[in-house]
Amino acid sequence: MKKIAFLLILLSVSVITCAQEKRKNSPATVEKINGIPVFVFSVPQNDFEVVGKAVTTGHILQIAVNEQATVRDKTVKLVQKALDRQKKGKIPEFDAVLIELYKDRVKAIKFKGKPNILDAKVLDYEGIPVYFFSKPKDKYKEVATLDADYSLYAKRGLLLDKIESMLNRTLDKEKEGKIPHFDAVIISPDDLKETLIVFY
Repeated sequence: MKKIAFLLILLSVSVITCAQEKRKNSPATVEKINGIPVFVFSVPQNDFEVVGKAVTTGHILQIAVNEQATVRDKTVKLVQKALDRQKKGKIPEFDAVLIELYKDRVKAIKFKGKPNILDAKVLDYEGIPVYFFSKPKDKYKEVATLDADYSLYAKRGLLLDKIESMLNRTLDKEKEGKIPHFDAVIISPDDLKETLIVFY
């Protein structure tokens, strides 16, 4: 009986350790828009070089506090602007677009060699991996879904501020026991809905 109990404890520890490792590494596959991989809240897993600014205007992903379902639309326009700049010879040919929300910069990048250009590592917020325009590579299951709360304050009206406000709300709900434990968050670029997941 003691042996069975020990084995069960060992198995539980192994499962927790495995989930923590997946949470730490956060491998993902990013989406393509107009045939161009888009890295938002993520960085490429493979070596690349920046070949130019994808766009020249700042705050390209600005979002009003009551604005819904516009993030994907704005990102589509952003990618199209980058492609237009390429056609006009303002930037060289590029493989993907890297949107750095923390710096409000959009870069056109080109990969070195011939890697899988959709491979990415997502960034995290307060230790929680955030999948935005991307999906986890590791197996997971959904444990809860939260609709976007457009009443949440977003200083400067920026998308990053909105996401951080939403994630703070979600982390507070977990601490209060109002939602189940989760390992990571998938945010929909269509409506900013949060899907909370745990890894196997």
